[in-house]
Amino acid sequence: MKKIFLIAFICMSFAAFSQETITASQAKDFVGKEVFLTGKVAGSRLFQRPTGDMLLLNIDKPHPSNDITVVIEGEVISKGKFTEAALQGKSIKVKGIVSIYKEKPQIKLENEANLTIVE
Repeated sequence: MKKIFLIAFICMSFAAFSQETITASQAKDFVGKEVFLTGKVAGSRLFQRPTGDMLLLNIDKPHPSNDITVVIEGEVISKGKFTEAALQGKSIKVKGIVSIYKEKPQIKLENEANLTIVE
């Protein structure tokens, strides 16, 4: 009986921590879910605002044709590791929750460790 509980616990643990790896075109199907997004930065734009800078990354296609935007702001952008020049044309992997802003999917980068340059 203990073995059954142990096996069930292990299976549930894997299911709880598993996340989907998606492409930009699949993002609309994963709203509200935490995912790993993979794609290439096809365009970016830095906004300098009184409340702090914000960098928008268009994945796989340039704006306005992009299927998803990665939003980098706050503490993550203030550290200076992620810039337009450093990310342009790079393949990246981003972990985050897909949400909707102005009818388009987006992922807000909450932690710099959640973005990896693959290429």
